[in-house]
Amino acid sequence: MLMDKQEIYETTLVRLRRSSQITLPLDIREAAKIHDGDYLEASVTDDGILLRPVTVRARHPSRSDDALIQSVVDGVRRDYAQERRH
Repeated sequence: MLMDKQEIYETTLVRLRRSSQITLPLDIREAAKIHDGDYLEASVTDDGILLRPVTVRARHPSRSDDALIQSVVDGVRRDYAQERRH
């Protein structure tokens, strides 16, 4: 839980800037334990916009992903070779 039930944070007004960017105030970042470069998941709820910190891990392709990637690469190579012959 981010805050103690006894502790109440005041609502903070933030402004949507150019390129659709917002700045989260320091007290909110500290309470949420988020830092520069962290990822936040954004979703629209009945109450408004919800931002949740998320952990992003490097994803390694599975064997089926490898096979799919290889088949696409092979297809592109075939198409390229065929175009060069004409």
